[in-house]
Amino acid sequence: MSTDSDNNFTKATEKLKNKGQIIKHIDIDIAIGMLTKYMNEQDIISLVSALETLKSAPQNEDLWLGVIKAFDELGVLQGAALTYAPYLNIFVSDDPFGD
Repeated sequence: MSTDSDNNFTKATEKLKNKGQIIKHIDIDIAIGMLTKYMNEQDIISLVSALETLKSAPQNEDLWLGVIKAFDELGVLQGAALTYAPYLNIFVSDDPFGD
């Protein structure tokens, strides 16, 4: 992982802490359900896997980073993922350029 990516993940983790967001199991389930219903499974397999793992320990920062990384890797499909699972917005950085 590059230094820029590490920096972005650190910023995203700080954002979650600062927002005081509580990651809820039910919200993760709803997000997974919507993603798998409306998106191609092959396109979102990493994201769904990261979300499933996050359910086991929703406050684990390392697992948050896994979701953030999987979301970042969606590339142009990020918009579709946010459309179908707006809950993912809590994992999206306020700084899209990593500045």
